[in-house]
Amino acid sequence: MKIIGREVELFCKLDPSLRKFVTTERGKKVLYTQLDKALYGCVQSALLWYELYSTTLKEIGFEINPYDLCVANATIKGKQCTICWYVDDNKISHCDPQVVDEVIKKIESKFGSMSKTVGDEHETLGMNIKYKKKKVEISMKKHILKALDEFMEDDTTMAKIEALTSVR
Repeated sequence: MKIIGREVELFCKLDPSLRKFVTTERGKKVLYTQLDKALYGCVQSALLWYELYSTTLKEIGFEINPYDLCVANATIKGKQCTICWYVDDNKISHCDPQVVDEVIKKIESKFGSMSKTVGDEHETLGMNIKYKKKKVEISMKKHILKALDEFMEDDTTMAKIEALTSVR
């Protein structure tokens, strides 16, 4: 990963041993780093995944929704089947559960086994979703409590660095 400009100084203030890796390119400080884990939000890899996944859905008979490009629909056994996705999290719905199973098998034939939940309660993307008598209840209490717990950590070192750089 390439870090440029002002952020280079922030990293070096947090860890002075990084200074020996700083270079200058086109008059700006640059720090190259190696990531230990995948970095979500990488534009090119996200686009490549989208193209692969949406093409796969089209190949098995789905049409991408022109208003929301992460929603695809197909008419199967005379009824609408809908797939909504975010990266690799999917929600597949059809009035016949057997159709959902068939669609999952087709997707798995290309990408391998997926974990799945079936029924009226699901946990995905930080949300708890419950279906009750044609109504949907969505809660993010667990996700919010986790975020608050992480936010409440002592982060005074970073705050001091941010304050110092904004004063200059």
